[in-house]
Amino acid sequence: MLEAGLWAFLGQASLILGAVLAIRFAVPRRVLGLITGFGAGTLVAAAAFDLSVPAFHESGGRVAGAFIALGSVTFYGLDRVVARRAPAGEHASTGIALGALLDGVPESVAIAISLIGGATVSAAMFVAVLVSNLPEGMASTPGFVRSGWSAGRVLGLWLAIAAAGAVAAAVGYQVLGSASPAALAAVQAFAAGTILTMLASVMMPTAYDDGGPEVGLVFVLGFALLAFLTTLGT
Repeated sequence: MLEAGLWAFLGQASLILGAVLAIRFAVPRRVLGLITGFGAGTLVAAAAFDLSVPAFHESGGRVAGAFIALGSVTFYGLDRVVARRAPAGEHASTGIALGALLDGVPESVAIAISLIGGATVSAAMFVAVLVSNLPEGMASTPGFVRSGWSAGRVLGLWLAIAAAGAVAAAVGYQVLGSASPAALAAVQAFAAGTILTMLASVMMPTAYDDGGPEVGLVFVLGFALLAFLTTLGT
C-alpha cells in the first residue's frame, strides 16, 4: 500500500516541478502556450489509450459511455462554480488545476492497480503520468502568479493535489484489489470524461490564445509521444 502511494506521488510530483520551473524562469507567454498545447496532446492520448479504450473493453460501450458523460458533467459543474468564484484572470489556471485533481486520482489508482498481485509498477503508465503532468503545472502556474498568489501558495496547491493522488493510490491498492474489472473501468471512464471536458473548455483555448497556430503541431507531437508510451508492450 505504501509503495503504491509513493509511486503515485512521484508521478504526480511533476506537477510541482512544472510549477517550480514556471516560477523560477520567466517563460515567454508564447512558449507557455506551446507547452500547454503539448500537454493537451498528451492528455488526449492518456484519456484515449490509458482510460477510454480499457474501459470500453472491460465494461462495454453503454457503461463506459455513461461514465464518460458523468465525468464530463461533473467537471463542467465544478468548473462553473470555480468560474463564478475565481477572478477572471485566474479561471483558466484554476480549471487546469481542477482537471489535474479530477484526472490525477484515477491515474494514481491505475498505478496502484498495476502493483496488485505483486507485479512491478507499469513503467509506461508511470512515465505517461510524469510527461502529461509537467506541462499542466507549467501552464497554469503563471495565471495564479499574475492573480497575486505567492510562490508558496501555488506550490502548496500542487503539493496538495500530488498528495491526494498518493492517498488515492494507497486506498485504491487496499480497496480495489478485489474489485471487478467493470468497476475499475467505470473509474477510468469517469476520469476520461473529466480530462476531455477540461481540454475542450479550458486548456486548448488557453493554448491557442497564447501559442498561436503552431499549437496544433505540438498538440499532435504530445499525442504521438503519449500514444507510444502508453502502448508499449501491447
